Amino acid sequence: MAKQVDFETSSELKRIFSRELEAWRQRHRLSLDDLSARCGVSPSYLAHIGRYGRIPSKPVLLLLGLNFGMQNPNELLRAANLHEVWPFDENSSIAKQEKSPEGFLSVKLDMAGFVEAIQNVVRSEIRPRTLRDLLNGRPLRIGLNPTQPWLFSVDEHGKPDYTRGLLPDFCAQLENSLRCQISTTVVRFDSYVDKLRSGEIDVYGPMLAAPNNPANINFSVPLNRSGMSALMRTRETQGLDPLPVPARFEELKDLSYRIAVIKDSRAHLITNTRLNRSNDSLILCNTVEEALDRIMVRGVSRPAHIFICSAMNARLQSSLNPDAAEVLFCSPSTVIDVGDNAFAIRPDWPEAVAMINQAISFILGSGGFSHRLKKLADTFGPGVFEQTTYFPRAAND
Repeated sequence: MAKQVDFETSSELKRIFSRELEAWRQRHRLSLDDLSARCGVSPSYLAHIGRYGRIPSKPVLLLLGLNFGMQNPNELLRAANLHEVWPFDENSSIAKQEKSPEGFLSVKLDMAGFVEAIQNVVRSEIRPRTLRDLLNGRPLRIGLNPTQPWLFSVDEHGKPDYTRGLLPDFCAQLENSLRCQISTTVVRFDSYVDKLRSGEIDVYGPMLAAPNNPANINFSVPLNRSGMSALMRTRETQGLDPLPVPARFEELKDLSYRIAVIKDSRAHLITNTRLNRSNDSLILCNTVEEALDRIMVRGVSRPAHIFICSAMNARLQSSLNPDAAEVLFCSPSTVIDVGDNAFAIRPDWPEAVAMINQAISFILGSGGFSHRLKKLADTFGPGVFEQTTYFPRAAND
């Protein structure tokens, strides 16, 4: 069944865009993400042109023509049903060149300034103003983070039940607060970025927020603050020299310690920055299960001494596997770091952040859910699990 779209399309524009994009990629060795940044729009917005022939706003058409350096840029305007003349000299381009071919006019523009000058115009034409506009009649899709099992109930076999517990109840309250339907699905941590960027999910979490992430993911206000600790292998295994238990986190700068972290997590960022350890000196894992195998299983390939993770996970796994691993840096004075446990929001939805933040603040400030978080905070203590307090604003504020 063909996908229903709510924008004007042109099959001719789709053909021209796909042709020029491929030529541009070959010339400059750049991606659709790079082109979208130069045009001041999201990658998904440009992807709609190549997939459906979506007709963009006029400023975006002009930027595309200038970036592509088309010999006949009027093709773009005609394909978009704009009966206008190309406003620049033909054969114009904003691509930097060491030497322009004879007869080729290179328009040298400050790209950042040019984008900034038209960005407000572009965004005013394409940016939805409400969550209803963004969703276009469908549910808000939330990917649940399975690496925080304490936010879920357990079934009769002791396994997490992702339909019950603290987080599913929070999503139900979020549905009422945002006044939209919400659908939830469990999403592995190693795939959440791709799913957010492609629009397969809209929100993911909660998770320990990683600032300056390469995917430009947006983060909400936190549900709580969580500490970071470590698990250390206690079982000897072939290929891994026994090492002393580190008394301080900084001792892990010693490259003798093999450290496992979840790729692109906050722990990954901290080992890169505070320990000055490159990715080559770490064991980058895609899932918690993989990282746990590195420090608990005998005979596993690439075993590790240390797994840096959330303090909650460290305590949980140590209690489940007391003979395999011990907790390090898990008191209020020794935790490695304390960070926001927040929802990740798709990068092309910056306007949704304020709406979701307002709903989260209202839910946490209204009492019921806040009391449940307080019980967790009282159980695990400062530095491990800390409550975030929100005070609802008065109606006339």
